Amino acid sequence: MLHEKEDLEKAFNKELFVIKNDLYYQQIDLTKNGKKELLRVDISYRPHSTLSGDTYSLRKTNDGRLVGFIADAMGKGLSAAMSAMAITRFLNYFFDELEDEEGFVFDVWIKKTLKFLQKNLFDEEIMSIVLVEYDIQESIIKYASCGMPTFFILSEENEFQAIRSNNPPLSIFTENVRTMSLPSIPIAKMLCYSDGLSESSTSDGKLYASYLKEDFIDSICVKDFRDKVSARIGKGDDDLTYVYIQKLARSKEFETLRIASTYEAIDESLTTISQYLKEHDVDSKTLSQIMLTLSELLLNALEHGSFGVDKAHKNYLIEHNLFDDEMARLEKLHQHKKIKITYGILPSGKRQLFEATISDQGEGFDTMVLKNIVINAEKFNGRGFVIIRKLLDHFYFNKKGNAITIQKFITPFLEL
Repeated sequence: MLHEKEDLEKAFNKELFVIKNDLYYQQIDLTKNGKKELLRVDISYRPHSTLSGDTYSLRKTNDGRLVGFIADAMGKGLSAAMSAMAITRFLNYFFDELEDEEGFVFDVWIKKTLKFLQKNLFDEEIMSIVLVEYDIQESIIKYASCGMPTFFILSEENEFQAIRSNNPPLSIFTENVRTMSLPSIPIAKMLCYSDGLSESSTSDGKLYASYLKEDFIDSICVKDFRDKVSARIGKGDDDLTYVYIQKLARSKEFETLRIASTYEAIDESLTTISQYLKEHDVDSKTLSQIMLTLSELLLNALEHGSFGVDKAHKNYLIEHNLFDDEMARLEKLHQHKKIKITYGILPSGKRQLFEATISDQGEGFDTMVLKNIVINAEKFNGRGFVIIRKLLDHFYFNKKGNAITIQKFITPFLEL
């Protein structure tokens, strides 16, 4: 039994490895017509059992388009998992190949997918899949939805659209796949999902599809949506996979601090933010969690960002009792570098969300290493982020890796 469990865990980790996500814990900074915005793309992937028939990937083209898919292979267990893994490998391989040649072309990608499935599915097998290309700058969406549930779009003007499947599920008998384009619309939120989400039963005996639109529209962020899903269906009745996209303007109401790269300046900024939270009646536990997180992140910004000290060198300095003297030397050398902190509270009905962004002038880091949080969390030890992840509701980095935005609800989630 022990070996069987280990084999299943290895198989699941293999699934996670094959899946590609070019935006792990990363938000995209956008500027259009002088307007600064943020784009956040979050994926929830919760197999009902170790081997999943659901799969997905999210890629970013060289020219900035987002390309992704969610697939749901017929059946359960090993057969469905093998089909899911095969289509994931194929779609990612040909995405990379198109990018390396003349650039990604959505229609070519879909034609290659159909040819692959025609040669690799059994006669009785079917594959439900939605493939999407999102041109962020132009707000144009191309899609091919094959036997998948309706996906949702909410515009900046609060106009709701439900986009129905425009193709049947794929099989070896499928001759062509129709693609469609949505006209340019200012997207505020978008949700694509597998039927495990909409067809799971709620505590009152209904299908979650009855509440999905309401919860999507009312959610302030992905964590808020996840809380609503969990309250309605718990772990669900099947694999749960969904992509939650949110585009929002930078808040003009937030406070901003620009501090010198010194330990004293960090202490003063923490005092200022703590006072702000107390003035907004944040409870002591939540306040402590936020302040512990900010302290950790500001020290990272100072030592790793402004001072340029990596983890290995820091450990060496500590082991040889050289750390304090070296930090004092580097502080004098780099105190002119600024660390920027913006923070504030976003109201949303009965819940309030604290959000803060810390940015430094350092070189940043490759945020793709954060995939290890998903694949191998127990062995991930990067810059204290595992601990921070437990204290926070969510966080995002910029592409360069020298700025982090954190989110923490300061009011409790009320059961639906």
